[in-house]
Amino acid sequence: MPTATAAEGGLRDPGLAGTARAARALLDDAARLGVTVTALGAGFPEYVDADGMLTSREVLAWDVQPAAVLAAEAAPGLPVAVGSDARCGALGEARHGVGRDLPDFFYVSLGTGLSSTLVLDGWPVAGRRGEAIALGELEVPASVDPDWRGNLEQYCSGRGIGARRTACGGSPVPGAREVTALARSGDPAAARVLTTAGQALGTVLGQLVRVLDPSAIVLGGGLGTGDGPLHAALREAYAHTTRTRPAPPPIHRAALGPDAGLIGAAALPALRGVTASIS
Repeated sequence: MPTATAAEGGLRDPGLAGTARAARALLDDAARLGVTVTALGAGFPEYVDADGMLTSREVLAWDVQPAAVLAAEAAPGLPVAVGSDARCGALGEARHGVGRDLPDFFYVSLGTGLSSTLVLDGWPVAGRRGEAIALGELEVPASVDPDWRGNLEQYCSGRGIGARRTACGGSPVPGAREVTALARSGDPAAARVLTTAGQALGTVLGQLVRVLDPSAIVLGGGLGTGDGPLHAALREAYAHTTRTRPAPPPIHRAALGPDAGLIGAAALPALRGVTASIS
């Protein structure tokens, strides 16, 4: 399901009813194709703890935990495994994508939002409360924008890029796709928003390399796997920030693209036991 953008406003999917409908539709499709479903895995754009429980309410207007909703309304009798969407994406890349041959990597999911995780020995690090390595909560480097008072997600994500271009004047702009189109048409404000977003993210990734020293950085998500001025600025800022290191980790584009999260979520039940979850 697509994540809500700033133009849609507020939290989405009250009671996770839309999530349950989407799961039911997938199960119906499987039945029509003669596919036997033995378990259900799902990733959500929230913090998720080791028990598969959502612990934040940043995107979804949930009032019942998703495992309970999915088990009751979408997949009665089937075990359900729940994780965060970013870690599902990282898991997909670790098992079936660019991370298959890497002992570890830092995964960034850049789309409507911005989230991340560190993958060690094929498994994403969740932390004690499922809130580890929250890249989007870090500050925007003052060297890029000394006047910015929000966090990195509000500055670099698709939703944030749309909001920043909207603040420059003119008609409201929903997200990065529309801002990119404006930049290609010669809009200087749009080009500046994209370039500074890339500079901010590239600088922060370079700083994180000093702390974590991963084998590689993998960019995933709909925006992360794209191309354009944001990506060029990101790589330039990253190269500048890591210029004193003898062998900076390479940046790879996620091999599975935006499907990494789906593939990782599908692997959850088998990898953790059908009643377990990944956070």
